[in-house]
Amino acid sequence: MEEQNTLHLTLKKRAFEVMVSGEKSTEYRTPSSWIKSRLIDKEGNPKKYDNVKFVNGYGHDKPLFLADYKGFEISNCNQTIKFSNGLTVIVKKGDYIIRLGSVFYKGNQH
Repeated sequence: MEEQNTLHLTLKKRAFEVMVSGEKSTEYRTPSSWIKSRLIDKEGNPKKYDNVKFVNGYGHDKPLFLADYKGFEISNCNQTIKFSNGLTVIVKKGDYIIRLGSVFYKGNQH
């Protein structure tokens, strides 16, 4: 089910809930050398992925889903986004915005 060209990311429970349902179709990440190395190659070009695998926690038995990867951009403003389950995401200028397409696989949903 998982393609070879997959970006792997973990999520906390509330973020996982609104993303697996399709309510939240964008993931925001604070700039760090770790996320930059996942999104940008050594020449400074965006890496190409087919999809993103999100896991709620760590381990092979944890809930997961796969979604189409639609690229990323860098936030040019500060904003606060609220979701139906109470999750509040504070996005700051310079944060990475990872765009997602459809969720096409769900696994280990208990």
